Amino acid sequence: MTPKAPDTEIETISEEVVEKVSSPETLSIWGLAWPSIMANILFAAVGVVALKAVGALGTEAVAAVGTGQRIFFVIQSLIMAVSTGTTALIARAYGSGNKQEGAQVLFDSLWIGSSLGIISTALVWGAGENIISLFGLNEESKELSVAYLKYSMLFSAMFAASFIFGAALRAAGDAKTPLAVMIFQNILNIFLLIGLVNGTFGMPELGVIGAAFAWGISFTVGTLIFMLLWLKKLTIIPLPRFENINLKRINLIFRISTPATIEQGVFQLGLLTYFWIISLYGTAPIAAYNIGINILMLSFMIGQGFSIAGATLTGQFLGADNPREAKRSGWRSTRLSIISMSLIGLLIAIFSKEISGFLINDPEVIRLTVIFVWFLGSMQPLMAIEFAIGGALRGAGDTKSPLIITLIGLVFFRLTVASIFLYFKFPIEYIFASLMIDYLVKAILFAARFNSGKWIKKLV
Repeated sequence: MTPKAPDTEIETISEEVVEKVSSPETLSIWGLAWPSIMANILFAAVGVVALKAVGALGTEAVAAVGTGQRIFFVIQSLIMAVSTGTTALIARAYGSGNKQEGAQVLFDSLWIGSSLGIISTALVWGAGENIISLFGLNEESKELSVAYLKYSMLFSAMFAASFIFGAALRAAGDAKTPLAVMIFQNILNIFLLIGLVNGTFGMPELGVIGAAFAWGISFTVGTLIFMLLWLKKLTIIPLPRFENINLKRINLIFRISTPATIEQGVFQLGLLTYFWIISLYGTAPIAAYNIGINILMLSFMIGQGFSIAGATLTGQFLGADNPREAKRSGWRSTRLSIISMSLIGLLIAIFSKEISGFLINDPEVIRLTVIFVWFLGSMQPLMAIEFAIGGALRGAGDTKSPLIITLIGLVFFRLTVASIFLYFKFPIEYIFASLMIDYLVKAILFAARFNSGKWIKKLV
């Protein structure tokens, strides 16, 4: 195809910049993926520690925290979708050698994300009880879940800022600084979890609320570290020029992010609907689902690492006007993602009984967790395609096709099949199995879209 002209706001690409983007260090999928994978694994490990700490409080507490987390991440995913525009624009800016434009994109993304976080906090504090009431928890679990959700939302703006900082640095090619911050942040989180949930290390025993505070405080500290490094000029992204608001840039951020926001809204609301269907079967299936998701999070986080690597390289190569390498980097990320997620998913499934038994002492919950993990674990190769190719498409600025594909797979297939099983009163195992058709359909559609090359375009 005919190479496209650089964006009007992007400086002319020099041979030196092209060489830098094409260097082995920048091109290494593993070089970009492994710090993100490690950071994500640490995040998943904190989730397991939280489950263990809360699991000591009983099945009701596990169900409460799991429900609160599901709702929290629905809200946060809408805010975090801003980082899709951040990633695409910063990757292209750095691919073309225009670092200052990357700094301006980060600055605009931070105030947009933080503002959305503050607004969402106010909304949840006003409607938290009504939201939790939709999930049929018993009275004890409901009260605990409302408290967990509200106190978690107090830190929503800090969570958004931390996520955007990390996404921006990775898009610029620095995945190690976010890893370093995440290591410190998660060590602090684990320390506070053990202390505040169960009252150790001389801290007050706050139970479920302690889990919310531990999580929120650690992300606040992480955001402050990112900010300090940026202000001290110790990051790959320079300080922005505090100029008048650039409406064209903000419009571009929103134009790229809006389909991603809708996609995340559809995805998270779809998962919430699926979770609601599971909740109709009782507390044990809810707890099993939450435990299963958390112990498979290790595999998901590996996929997310390759998603970030694919997004960064695809965006940078398109910024450097090299669509051929952009496409090749996406397929390389996909192959590595399939191999890694398949192996980890299989190992987790094999030891799912032992892992779930470590987290909770309830035979029925353990039985259901093992079944759920085998169903979802078998889908790891297909999920790997969704992660890697989805990331590459978003990094290229194509956020509409992932939205459509998610809508088809999750809503039209998974939820339709699950609803039919529910209507005919099939056992919970059938509801768990309904997720398989979702991932099969999405993997086929993502691969077809990426192979078509129609996502290769200029951002204007």
